[in-house]
Amino acid sequence: MVITLDKHKKPLGFTTEKRARKLMEAKRAVICRYFPTVIILMDRDARDYDDLPTYRIKIDPGSVHTGIAIVCNETNRVMYSIRIEHRAEEITKLLQARNSSRRNRRNRETPYRRSKWKNGNRNKRPSKEGCLPPSIKSIGDNIVNTVKKLRRFINITECSFEAVRFDSRLMDDPDIEGKQYQQGTLSGYELREYLLEHFRHTCQYCGGASGDNVLEWEHMIPKSRGGTDSVRNASLSCSSCNREKGAMTPGEWLGHLRNTGFSASKDKQLAETRIRHLEGILLNSTVYGSSRYSAWTNSLRKSIEKDLFDIFGEVECSSGGRTKYNREKILKLPKDHHIDALAVGSVPEEGYTDCTNGYVLHMTAMGRGTRLRGLINDCGMIHVKWTDRRKRFNGLQTGDIVRVRIPNGKYTGTYTGRVMIRKSGSHDIRTLDGELVTGTKRSVYSVLQHADGYGYNYYIGKIGV
Repeated sequence: MVITLDKHKKPLGFTTEKRARKLMEAKRAVICRYFPTVIILMDRDARDYDDLPTYRIKIDPGSVHTGIAIVCNETNRVMYSIRIEHRAEEITKLLQARNSSRRNRRNRETPYRRSKWKNGNRNKRPSKEGCLPPSIKSIGDNIVNTVKKLRRFINITECSFEAVRFDSRLMDDPDIEGKQYQQGTLSGYELREYLLEHFRHTCQYCGGASGDNVLEWEHMIPKSRGGTDSVRNASLSCSSCNREKGAMTPGEWLGHLRNTGFSASKDKQLAETRIRHLEGILLNSTVYGSSRYSAWTNSLRKSIEKDLFDIFGEVECSSGGRTKYNREKILKLPKDHHIDALAVGSVPEEGYTDCTNGYVLHMTAMGRGTRLRGLINDCGMIHVKWTDRRKRFNGLQTGDIVRVRIPNGKYTGTYTGRVMIRKSGSHDIRTLDGELVTGTKRSVYSVLQHADGYGYNYYIGKIGV
């Protein structure tokens, strides 16, 4: 679908690609933006319409990818799908490289400023309330800035956001929205999300030593021996440990492992790990696994939720368990980022109508350059200094979306992609398909869209709605 604006650049709605081409051929419309594709209708005024459609944006945040779906409130049609690829891991690596370089220079007593924020220093840098690490903050900025950008082109009035992985109120009070509904299938989905979050995506019996990546809901006291489905009787186990434990209680399994001999060294190591974990669970109620992921996920979602409330005033907040229930039981769709976004919050019982033809806009966060003034060698020293910090050469900046027509030579043809500028005037192009075209001159360029910190491409989703 193509986003349409009136002659004053106010949102009108969507139109099909075929109709957009006809409008442009008739010179009734012009291109405003290529990614996402936006056209301006030169003979239309939004003030002449009293019943313009309104839209809801649905967001499923993630550490690597975030899914966004835009649906029409009046017709339950899916109008646009977006997947954002974040660069948090790259930012973390860059920060670690910078810290390592500075630490190396101080250890070698190279003339350099002293550490300002050393632990225990009276001038320790004060931390702001709600401050997030740069790598995590970049994810929130990607999502919030994309929402603001889309609101400039689309009449988005409502928002649904997956704010938590599980709904703790649902498990504590089953009468919130109906006992049968809460204690049925949705309650099971919420409990599974709770177990993954609480036990840190780690098998509590072997800590991953078995090599089995399939995690399951495990009853500590088996149901065949009177165990219940309550949270207090639930744990997280890999499929191998769950199968080995069988109908035994943790105490019985611990005694069985202690009394059983193992001939193979691998089995012996696995048994020792299970014994150690079972002792920790029974004696100290130890929870195994790293809580780093859970900690930053919760802080990130709260930060994004606050920003969305500032934008919309009211946001429909949902849980990951409900998203999974909606996708599998109501929409009956496979897992993908844009489909998970579509399943966030409330969904109609009859499902949605797909108007995207399966196309998903893939946005890759690329950043906007660096402040580093040189290249660092293996010893952590800057050995090549950059003195010229101009960002533009020949009217181009790295990250601009351009179209190149090369009449002859090795790369004869027409290419569209991101430009990587060179001071010499011989620039490189990274096409939308990932192909690298080198040594192109400015004379064959036409700028389609200026750099905004993202790389763009379209791909076909797994399945239409």
